[in-house]
Amino acid sequence: METRHTNPIVWLVLAVVLAAGLMAVFAAVVAPAGTGMMGVGMGWGGLFMIVPALVLIFILLAALGTFTPSPAYARPAWSALESLNVRYARGEISREEYLRMRADLEGVRP
Repeated sequence: METRHTNPIVWLVLAVVLAAGLMAVFAAVVAPAGTGMMGVGMGWGGLFMIVPALVLIFILLAALGTFTPSPAYARPAWSALESLNVRYARGEISREEYLRMRADLEGVRP
């Protein structure tokens, strides 16, 4: 199965567009026409900055893969015994060395 990776720049642009859209929708719902900027209260200004910032942070964390599970620890490709077998097959060590090292790895006393 092929894994597709999305460019983080795409996520950033999406986050900015989404944050601007949320600010516009929130402003339209909370501040009805004709009340002006100060009609609802000063507390809304902080909310208009915090909500989009949280959305941006969440989307950026998702783009960086924070919420994806990390792969479990994988067994090394070569065990010590497999490496020893390869070294013996290549002729890098003698038969006596191979038997001694194999007995040592397997915990067998000669």
